[in-house]
Amino acid sequence: MEITYLPTFIPFLKHKHLLLDTNILRDAANNPTVFNSFFNDLKKADITLATIDPVKYELLKGSTDDIKYRAKEKHINDIIDVTIPIIPKTSDLVYELIREYGIDGTPLSLTDLMLGAILMQYENNICLMTRDTTDFMQSIFDLPFIINASHNKGIFTYGIYQYTK
Repeated sequence: MEITYLPTFIPFLKHKHLLLDTNILRDAANNPTVFNSFFNDLKKADITLATIDPVKYELLKGSTDDIKYRAKEKHINDIIDVTIPIIPKTSDLVYELIREYGIDGTPLSLTDLMLGAILMQYENNICLMTRDTTDFMQSIFDLPFIINASHNKGIFTYGIYQYTK
C-alpha cells in the first residue's frame, strides 16, 4: 500500500489540525506501517492530528474483551495528538448543519454531523480526512485535496475537507 498526495498538501496543512474520521483510524490499524509513516510526515510538519470522542466511541464499541479494547485504545492514543471537545457551540452548529443539509442529511450519522460542526467551528484552522466522501457535500464544505492509497483490492480515496464559508 502507498499513500499519494500532491506536494502542496503538507504545506497547506502546516500549523493546522487534521481531524481524522473513524475510517482513517480503522485503515491505519489495517495498514500500520504505511499510515504511521504518513502520520509521522504530517506531525513533522507541525500538523496536529485530532479527532472527537464520538469517533473514539465508534472504534471502541464492540470490542470482544478487555485486551482488544485496550489495544484499540492504545492505537487511538498512539495516533491522535488532541481530542477536540464537543461544546455547546458545536451542538448549535450540528443543528445548523442539519438545516443546511435538508433531506440530503437523512442518512448522515451523528458522528459525521459532529465532525462537520467541528469544521464549521474552527474553519480555516482545521481540515477533515475521511473516506466517506459522500457525507460532506461540496455545496457546504470545500474539498481542497484528494488523497489516494493503493492496496491489494484497489484504491481507497480520501477527501480532505474544510469549511470556509
